[in-house]
Amino acid sequence: MIGEASGLAPDRGLNILYRVSMNSLMNLTDTDLTQNNYSSAQQTANTRLSANTPKGLLAGSIVKAGSVAGTVVACDATSNPLGVVINNAVGYPFESSSGVASGKCPYLHGSGTVFSTDLYETAEVGGAALTIAYAAGLPLYSSVNGLLTTVAAGTAVSIIVGIVLIAPSASDPFMVVQMRI
Repeated sequence: MIGEASGLAPDRGLNILYRVSMNSLMNLTDTDLTQNNYSSAQQTANTRLSANTPKGLLAGSIVKAGSVAGTVVACDATSNPLGVVINNAVGYPFESSSGVASGKCPYLHGSGTVFSTDLYETAEVGGAALTIAYAAGLPLYSSVNGLLTTVAAGTAVSIIVGIVLIAPSASDPFMVVQMRI
């Protein structure tokens, strides 16, 4: 897998390949730590998520500015995205829970940042498979769940988050993305 350092943890979510900028100023909200990532029709149809997906913001998800000054929350496809989360907010059992401990949400931003992720939408809002498959050169947007998708929201705020450099495949689920925000 591209950027994967160890087969011991194949679901790391995000691997930074080239970093332009990282923000660690913004704070997490209670929702960032408790949001259910496997409840809607789109989420349960998504082959990259499962009932074992942790709660809270996930590494590789997209954040926007929160309504409380100094906070970020999951982007919902109707707001301006700020960046891509570096670590799961809650983490996994028996690993560092730095998001919970610090209350901070570090995220990548800056046009030109390149990362690989195995977290993206594979279904439309209603649960049907994506109609536009991931391919090199395609623009990526934020979905209503704050995940990368090939489907623009159809609103005036459909901002391109990044461009697919290497599309995921059956043998390698990681997608390499160059950020545009």
